Amino acid sequence: MTPEKLGGPASDICNVLGMASTVTFDELCEGARNFAHLALGAHAEGQMDVFLLEAGVSVERLAKAVLVRVHPTLLSEVKGNDDMLLHLAGATPIPPRRLHTIGAGTAIARLRKMGVLPRSEELDGLIELRNGVAHLGASTGDDYLGIFVDTICLLLDHLDHDRTEFWGTWSELAQVTLDNRFDLVQKAVRLRVSQGRFRLEARFGALPEGTVESIAKAIGEAGLVITDFNRTRARFRMLTRCPACGAEAAALLLSAEPQTTLLYEMELTTEGLQCGLCGFHLTGEEEVTAAGLSPTMRCKVEDLTGTLDDDPLAAGELFTVLNSGGLKWFDESF
Repeated sequence: MTPEKLGGPASDICNVLGMASTVTFDELCEGARNFAHLALGAHAEGQMDVFLLEAGVSVERLAKAVLVRVHPTLLSEVKGNDDMLLHLAGATPIPPRRLHTIGAGTAIARLRKMGVLPRSEELDGLIELRNGVAHLGASTGDDYLGIFVDTICLLLDHLDHDRTEFWGTWSELAQVTLDNRFDLVQKAVRLRVSQGRFRLEARFGALPEGTVESIAKAIGEAGLVITDFNRTRARFRMLTRCPACGAEAAALLLSAEPQTTLLYEMELTTEGLQCGLCGFHLTGEEEVTAAGLSPTMRCKVEDLTGTLDDDPLAAGELFTVLNSGGLKWFDESF
């Protein structure tokens, strides 16, 4: 129910604050939605300080929307001056010259007294960081993504507001954040998938059709390339399709023991992935498996197309040398 349907001072809330119309229920909800999208976009780009700021503003706007829904007087900040309270209650016809409403912390405290929000040190921490009261220290924006999404969803449910409508293109990420069916690794990978798709759209969505494919071909490097070698590990890079954005622009990072036999095929361990277009990445076997990729891969010797210095090799010469000396051929100390 909107303030217009409540009647009395609630229905007059638009006129109460004149051009400070962000105190209306509808505009508070819309502001909360806009800031939520900005927050998740910043999080996807790794701008954690921006994420914390926008997330805190989003929570504050939606918390105030819940209070306005009950009655506009719940936004009053009474600190020795009750002019705002009297006007919001309809007791005085002329609004005060300076308009003061409660901050995020007070809004959340009132919602807790009303039983709308539970007590949460994480939420308090998010608001403190947003207000500049606390310092990041060892914490990152990742620590507050879950409480941000959870708090917004609690407020949306209380307002009987559709979650999908609020989150829009971020609906999948919000759902993954709240889903308890996945362990931490699976959840982290699924979140990165959603963020990778956002980054691709943000970077290339406005460009002509076919641009992504053209860029993928330009930055992609076909074949299997040896990128590093030492006494304990040989590492390779191979082009593959990105699990997040779908472009064939991801470098699959592989490794093998230096003593690997290379008669015709070799089994390589998948260590990670890095997409040059959307920034999606995987590190370690757990994340690789969570993304649906195989932890091992069998490659043929003829798939090798380059060495550590990226010089092209003649296939026949490479085949002969590798079969005679294995991967140790690449280390002069052997």
